Amino acid sequence: MKTPVKTLLKGALAGVAALAATAGPSAAQNLMISASLPQVHMWVGQVLDPFATKMEERTDLTFTRFYAGELVGVGRGLDALQGGTVDIISPLLAPYIPGAFPLTDVSQLPVYGTDSAQITRAFQKLMDSDVELKDGKTFYQYEIEPKNIVAWALGASGPYVINTTSKEITSPADFQGLPLRAGAALQTMTLENLGVNPVTMPAAQAYEALSRKTIEGILLSVADWKSYSMTELLKYSIEGVALGHWESYHAISKSSWDSLTEEQQRIFDETIRETALENAEFIQKQYVEVRETAEAAGTKFVQAEDLPQDLRDHIATAAVATWKQWIETLEADGHPARKTAQLWSELVLAEGGELPPGVAEYLAD
Repeated sequence: MKTPVKTLLKGALAGVAALAATAGPSAAQNLMISASLPQVHMWVGQVLDPFATKMEERTDLTFTRFYAGELVGVGRGLDALQGGTVDIISPLLAPYIPGAFPLTDVSQLPVYGTDSAQITRAFQKLMDSDVELKDGKTFYQYEIEPKNIVAWALGASGPYVINTTSKEITSPADFQGLPLRAGAALQTMTLENLGVNPVTMPAAQAYEALSRKTIEGILLSVADWKSYSMTELLKYSIEGVALGHWESYHAISKSSWDSLTEEQQRIFDETIRETALENAEFIQKQYVEVRETAEAAGTKFVQAEDLPQDLRDHIATAAVATWKQWIETLEADGHPARKTAQLWSELVLAEGGELPPGVAEYLAD
């Protein structure tokens, strides 16, 4: 299966020298790479930095690095790439750019028994897929190419789970009106279907909200607790059901990409794919470390399969409702959400994950 990026690598680039002199916000020999998150975050210290360092070792390129929004803030990455402010955004936080990447949220659909590595591989295959979704376009051609960027998957977050500062969830009634943080529109759907009162905010703002009891919990991967200093705050967590995984992109502007030589492009592609998979391994190791630290400090981790049956059924019903709502909402707006969800479900199952009961039947209708 040929990837959209590898397709770009076919043949020698005509006029590379001229493009390097005229295209992109900076010369190809030095690229500006920016993150809106701090270096402690797994997508910065474990993707942006190792990627740039490897590229400097493997090519004659150098990188000027910017962190923690000092150049481009959260949600402004696409504008910065298209406007020529920077060459590369990593991470490009697609879910924080409303309407721009409608199909990318597919990774946030609820699934069972998945981890970062499985979802990373599945998302890479989704981006590489030659399955046509609409008007002869693949996922990559529909979601990425029209933005005048070239993009790759990052290491997916661990499973997003429900975490609270103290409240234990033992029945469906415990969800009713519970104020929990959601980070994106699809997560909001999931929480609403559970009966939760979702409060949408970036994870970086949630520490203060949890500390002040403005919210009582958060939908977040356990591995991410360390990135946002929440390990000591969160005291209850439900594991075993992923209310989605957060995925996003490592992206370069098309003009900056075209200014690179064919060899630089080849190494760029190989390096970010390699780094993303290493990132997934790091995320899984961090999950184990954070969980052990939190459990030793008194945090209670409960497996979904050990919850009362009525609560398990309630979560499963909400999960199916979220798949249906996301698909039908996007289809009404003209996006190929059903075909995307069908392809995604196949990729997740191939990686060993499971679908919530009822999803397969719905997708087959």
